Amino acid sequence: MSEKIRVGIAGAGFIGAVHAQAYMQLPDVEIVGIADPIAEKAAPLAKGTNSRAFADYETLLAEGIDILNVCLPPELHLPAALAAARKRTHVLMEKPIARTVAEADAMIEACHKAGVNLMTGFTHHFYPEMVQAREIVSSGVIGKPLIVHDAMSITYSFVLPWYRDKEIAGGGVFMCNGVHGLDRAAWVIGQKPESICAIIEPTTGRRAEDFGSALARFDGGVQGNFFQHWGPYRSLDCELRVFGEQGMVHVHSWDSVETLIGDRRSITHFYKPDHGLADRTMLGMVAELDEMVNSVREKRPPSVTGEDGRAALAYVFAIYESAATGQWVPIAYSIKL
Repeated sequence: MSEKIRVGIAGAGFIGAVHAQAYMQLPDVEIVGIADPIAEKAAPLAKGTNSRAFADYETLLAEGIDILNVCLPPELHLPAALAAARKRTHVLMEKPIARTVAEADAMIEACHKAGVNLMTGFTHHFYPEMVQAREIVSSGVIGKPLIVHDAMSITYSFVLPWYRDKEIAGGGVFMCNGVHGLDRAAWVIGQKPESICAIIEPTTGRRAEDFGSALARFDGGVQGNFFQHWGPYRSLDCELRVFGEQGMVHVHSWDSVETLIGDRRSITHFYKPDHGLADRTMLGMVAELDEMVNSVREKRPPSVTGEDGRAALAYVFAIYESAATGQWVPIAYSIKL
């Protein structure tokens, strides 16, 4: 029997509930408690997970948990990570890892010094269609990759009010969803962006952007283009394409992978036709949290790290700087530990 891993969840909102449901599908994992200052949210989620409700994550950490799963707005990410590091507790941090690169650096440094894992919640690394796309590209079957295209368009009904508040979230659609697109594109092609230029929706005050586009130059020669959008109409589009010298791979997120090589076309579906979006996204979430649990159990780093979260954040801030200056912006990767 495997060692039981004790988990606490900070945040009883939508994503906290999703994480709780996913953890309940993992063997030898105990959800110790749900921490949220709003008792009306924490209590029912705790009851549904046979755990306890806590008013704050400090009290939950005092229970001696192995993992603190942080599902709070980004402005609260750094203090939660620092509190966990002080208790030598491993951290799974929902994306974006922080509001700023400086906050991400402080988080990474604290977890490094404490000797605990810090994993960024990049679920797209764990969806089967993304895994297969990466394998196709790395196999060389489509030849040398030339262009990567990533696009997401999501209805406002999925957008919580604070997602559009710069003070809370650090940015808008690029901070919330663009980190996924930039990270997963880099992961699939095995290259990092060297520089970025972008145009995004102009905003004033605290409200952040709802849409924008970016171009990227990657260190292996690939060109990238990235589109992000939130809108008032019902849309849910999420796709990635890699065009190579010999073929193309097209990911339809939460559905399938299509491959074109010469005159040959193949398509692989990964989900049951009657499964809704919640069922499909849960597949990747369970796999993500299983990786976090196993990294702790096996005393190794997780496959997606805090540094990965920090890199995606650097891409987003390069987009913001480019949009403000009208210039290509180089990407900085250095992390001081």
